[in-house]
Amino acid sequence: MIAALALLLILLVFALPASAAEGETGALSVVSSPSGADVYVGDMYVGQTNNAFVNILQGTYTVRVVKAGYNVYVVENVYIPGGSSANTVPMSADLQKSVNMGGLIVDSSPTGASVYVDDVFCGTTHYGGLQIADLIPGTHTIRFELAGYKPYTVTDYNTPAGYGTPLTNVNLVPIATPTPTQTSSGPATTASMMLDSSPSGATVSVNNEFRGYTPLTLSGFVPGSYSVLISHDGYASWQSTMTVSAGETVRQTAYLNPASAVPTPTQSPAGVVPIFAGVLAVAGCLIFFRR
Repeated sequence: MIAALALLLILLVFALPASAAEGETGALSVVSSPSGADVYVGDMYVGQTNNAFVNILQGTYTVRVVKAGYNVYVVENVYIPGGSSANTVPMSADLQKSVNMGGLIVDSSPTGASVYVDDVFCGTTHYGGLQIADLIPGTHTIRFELAGYKPYTVTDYNTPAGYGTPLTNVNLVPIATPTPTQTSSGPATTASMMLDSSPSGATVSVNNEFRGYTPLTLSGFVPGSYSVLISHDGYASWQSTMTVSAGETVRQTAYLNPASAVPTPTQSPAGVVPIFAGVLAVAGCLIFFRR
């Protein structure tokens, strides 16, 4: 009887999936035809195809692949496992040309500006240009907003069915800061960050929000602490909590180390071996005392 109970416990242990540690990250590789499409994991922009995207928190996501002039490619319930032994999740998107809807590419200098089409948020500008699809053919109002810069608005921008003329010559103008005088109302109330990396061209996320690529200057921060993540394909990510004060510009260069090889996953899921040993020990004790 005791031996049968021990065997049942062992079978239950192997039937239960091992849970990964909270906060573990995984990777997603997306290839599209044609390439150069924007990839969103959930609501977060992670980069353009064809690339592998690392440091994605383990979980289940809706993945969108967006390219101007093509139908948006959507895959729901994509599970990205975490942990050092997790394999990169592959995805291939065969994009189909859009016949009835319009699309265009927009960009700004500097990057990181929020883009609104007819007051609907469409994403932030980034290296390579923000891809916008599924627009109703016709004229639209396009607005760019970036902290520390004047809003930039283009009215009656024509977007035909298919692929429209790119809007890439948007130069944002900084908001002039008045020279302090004796009658000044007080010191500056926001802060800035100047971020760079070696190698450059790394993605920058602040509080889990994509902000652009290094080298990058960001402004308009309320004094406080921010989580900064700098990532580059083939390199270990750099992450730190940066604290900024009013009127301060914090400079930081992240020196990225080449990523180590990912170990080959084994057949035994993490966490099963210790539990299995514990079950055997309990079963042994029960048999011993039975005698």
